[in-house]
Amino acid sequence: MAGDSQIGAESPATKSAGRAYHRAVRCFVALDLPDPVYRHLADVTVPLRDRYDVKWVHPEDMHMTLLFAGDLTDPDVDDLIDAVMDIDIPPLSLRLQRLGHFPPRAVPRVLWAGVGGDIEALDRLHGDLEAAATDLGIERDRRGFTPHVTLGRVTSDFGALAMVDALQRLGDDLKQKPFAPRALTVYSSELRPTGPIYRALLERPVPAAD
Repeated sequence: MAGDSQIGAESPATKSAGRAYHRAVRCFVALDLPDPVYRHLADVTVPLRDRYDVKWVHPEDMHMTLLFAGDLTDPDVDDLIDAVMDIDIPPLSLRLQRLGHFPPRAVPRVLWAGVGGDIEALDRLHGDLEAAATDLGIERDRRGFTPHVTLGRVTSDFGALAMVDALQRLGDDLKQKPFAPRALTVYSSELRPTGPIYRALLERPVPAAD
């Protein structure tokens, strides 16, 4: 398909291309947002970074996950890539919406930035990906879809409630300027003690919104 690519650029998360696997591969599908969006999110959360026990996501490792496929065998990875190549990607205009956490009504474990804008089109894209994944035998996520970018994972309960209050206040500093995602990408993820290593197995550009 014209414009699609299986070539990725190296980053601290080691995003690189390749379709050769020799064991089960943990995969997910994500929208890559513009780099200035990630840098802005890192800047906004600076006041939290030295005060609370959080393992923060490096800006170059951020993404907006649409589908977590889990551990796949070689043929299943290829089938997922082929399925994503066939997905109709709509034009999308998105914006940062608020800062929040999972679980929403308990001690926070994951901190995130919510994404708004063309939510109906985004929901359709998410639904199409889930339908394609279900056809491949990949189990649907029963938690529901909340468009977001993960900012960090809380490593201690100490000060967690105060952190929630501070997080909500910092949400007022988010820029509301619309932006277009750069690509729909199939990633592999290798978990290591120092953090995950991501490799882009397929990259498809997202059409620009009018």
